[in-house]
Amino acid sequence: MEANLREDYRKEREKVNSKPLGMAFVTFQNESITALILKDFNACKCHGCYCRREPKSSNLSTKLHTHNWTVTYAPHPQNVYW
Repeated sequence: MEANLREDYRKEREKVNSKPLGMAFVTFQNESITALILKDFNACKCHGCYCRREPKSSNLSTKLHTHNWTVTYAPHPQNVYW
């Protein structure tokens, strides 16, 4: 029985790793830091049109395709299907 469960777990883990959801939840130290990062990242977007500067970038921005990211506050944990 345990061996079957372990095998099922292994198969599910392989599926999960081969099909990433393309999202992440990030936790910050406090609400003001969260608001600052959200504001900075979304500074270049005004209702869908590009009107200001690009967000600060790093040497990984291109590799991570940050230009395709949508950054928002996370939903309440009760509204997330884990």
